[in-house]
Amino acid sequence: MSDTCIRKIESYWKNKTTVSNELFQKGKFKDALLGYKNALYRVEVLNKNYSDCIRIGIPLIQIFMISCNNIANTYLELQQIDNAENILKRAIYYLIYTTRNEDINKEEIYTELRKASINYFHFAKQYDSVIKEQVLKDLDHFFLKDTPSSLQ
Repeated sequence: MSDTCIRKIESYWKNKTTVSNELFQKGKFKDALLGYKNALYRVEVLNKNYSDCIRIGIPLIQIFMISCNNIANTYLELQQIDNAENILKRAIYYLIYTTRNEDINKEEIYTELRKASINYFHFAKQYDSVIKEQVLKDLDHFFLKDTPSSLQ
């Protein structure tokens, strides 16, 4: 994909996220959710061109995490707790999966994964959600076995 196309998709993501933030602030949560999901779809398109995004300076990991957090917060406002939990877990698994990419700054991934994990655990505590045992196993494996000792 050309740099121009990638930049246009990023710009669309920014615009869609900004409009959705305004809708969220006005309490129009269903409309905001549609916009946030549309923005996340754009991030997924960008993710297919990960190396190009990194090369031209698009912070793909951050915009993915922003999109997931926006969607999770909107689900919470709509009292869709299970959907909020699922998107928070999706963010964690995306980050774990992304560590396989050789082009990525591993330190950035580890930092974002710690944030996403803390966010998920706070969510689980606040909503009395049973933290899924598999998520814990996956995080335990990742942080204890895959993380370089300098980052632990």
